[in-house]
Amino acid sequence: KRTSVALLGDLAVQYAMYIDPGPSDKRVIAQTAHELDVIHDITPEGRITLAKNSPTSIGWFKSFPWAHPDPTLPAVIYNNEKPGLDKREVRWALTLAIDIVQVAMGSYKGAATISAIHVPPTGMYPQYYHTPLEPWLNDFTIQVGGQPYKPYDPTAAQRIADEARKSLGELVPTDPDIIKAYIGAGWWKHDLDAAEQLMLDAGMQKIDGKWALPDGSPFRVPLMSMNETNPTMNRCAAAVVENWKAFGIDTSLDSQASPWPIMVSGEYSANLAWTIETWGGDPDLFFFLQFWHSKFYVPSGQNSAGSNSMRWKNPELDKIIENIQNIAFDDPKGVEYGLDFCKLAAQEMPITPLMAYNVFTTCDTTYFTGYPTIDDPYTDPVPNWANTKYMFLKIKPKNA
Repeated sequence: KRTSVALLGDLAVQYAMYIDPGPSDKRVIAQTAHELDVIHDITPEGRITLAKNSPTSIGWFKSFPWAHPDPTLPAVIYNNEKPGLDKREVRWALTLAIDIVQVAMGSYKGAATISAIHVPPTGMYPQYYHTPLEPWLNDFTIQVGGQPYKPYDPTAAQRIADEARKSLGELVPTDPDIIKAYIGAGWWKHDLDAAEQLMLDAGMQKIDGKWALPDGSPFRVPLMSMNETNPTMNRCAAAVVENWKAFGIDTSLDSQASPWPIMVSGEYSANLAWTIETWGGDPDLFFFLQFWHSKFYVPSGQNSAGSNSMRWKNPELDKIIENIQNIAFDDPKGVEYGLDFCKLAAQEMPITPLMAYNVFTTCDTTYFTGYPTIDDPYTDPVPNWANTKYMFLKIKPKNA
């Protein structure tokens, strides 16, 4: 009551204690014993254990995948200046070489919330962007071998749910509407034939089973990632590397303790991380797009300005950014311009979007109730965000 939180309303919670509970397994044990009310994050395996053994533990979603999709979009980030990767046909080929079911299972045990478009499936964004774009995505085509090709697979989330259900059974929902809301809608097809044709369209050569640049020189795409300190992202990158190797890409997993400075400098070919972060609740995309304008472009070898670590330049993108910049923050046209961005990014594929950064924030309802969920989304539950102050207003002692 002696903090700014009290300015927002009456508080039923008198004290809040932030502690370091140790690694994931210790957090699971503590919450199972009702000694830890809110877990910031745990491994997918830890969340599955709580789902089986702690009926008072709740997540953002009622069931699998439980986690809160943070307003961050893990993606395969290509350096658009590297030979080969400077061609959208190659970037699209690498996208179609990815099996999103394998990636979701390998990283999150399937408990991912996928996104085919270049905004995270967080908060109100499915309503603003993902759902309105579904008809467009179903009809969307790219040129493959001189012919129109539809790369979108609307069944991707359903296939992830079906695969996860093999080991988790009834923990995984079966209702198609819940699967779409929790796991996402579609993603891009896993189609190695189309991917091969795209490589040929770009002039790439296949020599002794490996893809090479048009002049026959090696085409190497090591995939940088965070190391085992972030196991989900590391495993996600490993799954992508496995897919690319099967397609004939000369690649390897480049785990780094500190990949961010390398990404900013542009001294990489591909990186599994995120360069798109949004408000989550408000549809305005200027928060990250402002730095993608070509006037802020910085070549590889120098630190990028803001989040354009992939060095993508596009005159149509500049127009979209300028349009957003010239309207009020709450102007409805902002969504229209945001949709224009999503369509352009899908066409050019400067990075391959994968999924939300799912955080397995888990709240124990033994002593307190009123935690935010998808059914009562007054704020997000992730306790290291400033939004937590709104959660303190709504949490009530269970027996009060």
